[in-house]
Amino acid sequence: MIFYHICPTAFGYTAILFQAEPFLVKRIFLPHSHERGLKKKIQGLALAKPGHTPAVLDLCKDIQAYFEGIPIKTPWKLLNLSGLTPLQRSVLEAVATVPHGEVRSYGQIAAQDGHPRACRFVGTTLARNPFPILIPCHRIVRADGSPGGFYGGTDLKKRMLLLEKRKGVRPMPSRKAP
Repeated sequence: MIFYHICPTAFGYTAILFQAEPFLVKRIFLPHSHERGLKKKIQGLALAKPGHTPAVLDLCKDIQAYFEGIPIKTPWKLLNLSGLTPLQRSVLEAVATVPHGEVRSYGQIAAQDGHPRACRFVGTTLARNPFPILIPCHRIVRADGSPGGFYGGTDLKKRMLLLEKRKGVRPMPSRKAP
């Protein structure tokens, strides 16, 4: 059975799609301003029921802390990587090495991964990253330093990068759960 848990953050509502036994994260959803819209998106992608476990609540706390400016470490053992090819995994592993507050270009990640001409593959892999926030694809930018694409939109990408650089980004207004 697949479950989801919605986490209110300073940037809006995120969600974790997971299986309970054994606990594995299937997907992370980037912040949305409205919880209802996020639920619709989840239901459109997966047959999932609301739920929680101690592990998902801990991960939710880590994600909430990230949106307060605290670095998050990629919890590899909790991620379900089964739907990824070895090359996609390799790209995501390279991206996870980019330190909090720093950026790399698509080309730098391709070169680090041993395929210096695979910039587009890196971009395509990151566009499909099932674990944004945990695998920080927002830290990857174009060679000219411009943000490039981002599933959550370039404004969110810029805000996340500013947060990491601690330049006082303002949180997205959200309705906190009671």
